Amino acid sequence: MAHQEQLSNGLNVVSFKQAAEDFGAVFVVPTPAVDSSGIAHLVEHLVFRTSTRYPARHTLFAANSLLPLKMNASSHNGFSYFYAVSPNKQILIQAVDYLLAGIQQREYNDDDIRRERDGVIARELAMYEATGEYQQKMAIWRGDRAPDCYHHWGGYCDTISQLRASDVAGYKAQYYQAGQITLLLSGIAANDLLPQASEPFQASDLTYTPRQHQFRADTLQDDCIFSWWLPECYLDGLLSAKARLRGLLNKYNMKVVVEDSANYQQKFAFRIIGRPGQLIAAQQALIDEVKFLRIVPKQHLFFESKYPESINSLLAWYHGQQPLNRKVVALTQALALTPVITSLKPLPKPIVRLVSRAQPQHPDCEFVNVAAGHAALTLPNKLPPRVAALAEQRQAGQTFLCNQHDWIYWLALNNTAQPYAEIARALLEKEQFWLPRISGKCYAMGVQLTDNTLICYGVMDDEPHRREQEIQQLVNPDSIS
Repeated sequence: MAHQEQLSNGLNVVSFKQAAEDFGAVFVVPTPAVDSSGIAHLVEHLVFRTSTRYPARHTLFAANSLLPLKMNASSHNGFSYFYAVSPNKQILIQAVDYLLAGIQQREYNDDDIRRERDGVIARELAMYEATGEYQQKMAIWRGDRAPDCYHHWGGYCDTISQLRASDVAGYKAQYYQAGQITLLLSGIAANDLLPQASEPFQASDLTYTPRQHQFRADTLQDDCIFSWWLPECYLDGLLSAKARLRGLLNKYNMKVVVEDSANYQQKFAFRIIGRPGQLIAAQQALIDEVKFLRIVPKQHLFFESKYPESINSLLAWYHGQQPLNRKVVALTQALALTPVITSLKPLPKPIVRLVSRAQPQHPDCEFVNVAAGHAALTLPNKLPPRVAALAEQRQAGQTFLCNQHDWIYWLALNNTAQPYAEIARALLEKEQFWLPRISGKCYAMGVQLTDNTLICYGVMDDEPHRREQEIQQLVNPDSIS
């Protein structure tokens, strides 16, 4: 049973009894992709970077690595979700305050924006833009000039770099308003939150001015893209039939693309790619097949495989509150209309700008200091697939391994009387350890504790060869051999 209320600052709070093993919380922020600059993506990252209440820039990384807690964020279909889960109620309450402080933060200095934009996000986008499947999808989006076209929420390497502090301030002032945000809680109630939860959001008349991007292609494409913009209630039906429709349209040398997200009008794109001469026959075959399949309108169910169970449950409830519009045109009628015709505009080669090294600013992590009093330290016990693949190349006795972009350091803890978790805390609480990530020199860092070894790693790092010596300098030689 949902209990709904509004705090004095206008924040909407919906709480549920604990339905999963962990306590959970998620802020739902409507963040429309009003252009392809990546402004919503940049703001999402900056929420975690620093705030007045939690200034330490390594808070997220230290907390996720040392506490029984998982915090993260991602965005889908015009919403940003900032979530936290923990088996410990007090730690979860502290995490909610940390997330709210970042959401309320309005001002960021140019250095913070540059390091997150040119360092971290540019590397993330470059990883995606290097894959063939992503390149095709983005080439479709960049070539689509229809009124219903998708704006790329995440931005591109050649657009994200144009954003400035004034853009961030305007976007947060316009869309990160208390009355537009909903906090969903599992296992805790609004009266469990810290007093700061009711503090007013900073008022501002600033707004964000969308960019007008003009994408051009260096090469001509023979194939055309034929797109139909359909109500979201048909999305699940067409996704389930995608393999069958692909097989059908292969006869006409046509490729099928079903976009798995909706645009700002809650429509999604069904596309076929091929030569114009095959369109009429392919379109009729498509209509006949859809009629045979009897795809009917139904509520699109929210589920994200990367989210914890409690967060998926909360978001499924939230999106399930939207009524299903059954007064929509029949799918066969919609597909009988003339499609929007566009062309592919391939991505340019991604550019990642090198950033300078940074100096520590906040050596202590207040969040961990407070939260560690409520539960035993808990370190991650798994490596990400990309890092695990690199770890398989380790030779016997090897303590450091790196390639052009990624690195792993194995830190033996067996020659010490101190508890392993306490040794790890002494290292991971230091801002100096996380400095490559904070400064934008690498995309991601993390750790794994296994048996008597602390495994440290970094991904998409400018200087992977430097990390072995830097970690050794941070380790107390009297505690660890």
